[in-house]
Amino acid sequence: MNRSGRDGATDRAGTSLAVTTEDLSVAYGDVIAVDRVSLQVERGSICGLLGPNGAGKTSMIRALTTIVPVASGTATVAGHPLTDPVAVRSSIGVLPESNGYPGSQTALGYLRFYGQLYGIDAADAEQRALRLLEQFGLSGRRSRISTFSRGMRQRLGLARALINDPAVLFLDEPTLGLDPAGKEEIMVELARLAVEHGTTIFLCTHLLDEVERVCDRVAIMHDGRVVSEGTVDEIVNSSGAEGFARIRVRPADVPVSDEALRGTGVVRAIRFDNSRPGDLVVTIDNDHGAAATSLRALLDAGVEPRSFDFRGARLSDAFMALTSGHSDRINEEISQ
Repeated sequence: MNRSGRDGATDRAGTSLAVTTEDLSVAYGDVIAVDRVSLQVERGSICGLLGPNGAGKTSMIRALTTIVPVASGTATVAGHPLTDPVAVRSSIGVLPESNGYPGSQTALGYLRFYGQLYGIDAADAEQRALRLLEQFGLSGRRSRISTFSRGMRQRLGLARALINDPAVLFLDEPTLGLDPAGKEEIMVELARLAVEHGTTIFLCTHLLDEVERVCDRVAIMHDGRVVSEGTVDEIVNSSGAEGFARIRVRPADVPVSDEALRGTGVVRAIRFDNSRPGDLVVTIDNDHGAAATSLRALLDAGVEPRSFDFRGARLSDAFMALTSGHSDRINEEISQ
């Protein structure tokens, strides 16, 4: 298949880039939705674009897919500037969160139609459609789309987004409506597309476990700006998000445990779970040695914990810390 445009632009170090933005802004009248965002996304990588509602994610995607104009700044997609919308659109695939489907069409007819819209001849479009239907578990689904479940329509939307063999794929909540097995299949397929096919994927989702699993890099937006960008580990480590440990000791050992833990220098706060006497929820520095230091302090104080469950900060904690200034995870753990 034609791979023209798949290599994208190149930075000064010679790295192949699929998407670049420089001080990109999007405005609706006086409202600035995207505020001077600069990003570089390597070819064949999966980039998670995260943020709370109203952060500017959708406007960012709409600008990169040439749906809305940019107010200022520049961007390239698959090597094409946004000022050449025809070239950009021919190189991308898009699955929006709210995607409409013609209920009277069959899945095969639907995909074949979109293939021909991209200039693919009818025979080739049909072959691509049949392959994609098989790939996404829709082979034999030649009945009308109106009979499809929500999950089946989501699979069909993914197939449509790939009909033109895009260099860059923009996905908004791609596993919406799928059961756990279906989500697993889609995540595996996205990873395969990136690794084996060199497809660059922009993934917008609220399911942060999916991001942790498949994304090479992540950009978190808040109030129109990118507030953090990097690998999942880089974002977590730089966010100031805290880890915590749930420690269970004998009720009689709570006072000495409290004193020992506070003297470690790695414990930031201690809360007592009054519903379970002897349980302590300890806010702890998010580094690999903090848990061992805390456990050693208890043992040196003569306390043998009945259980010690340490959980380092995760992307969800970093997300909360970066977009709202705090995390509710510890309170949620206490209430469980």
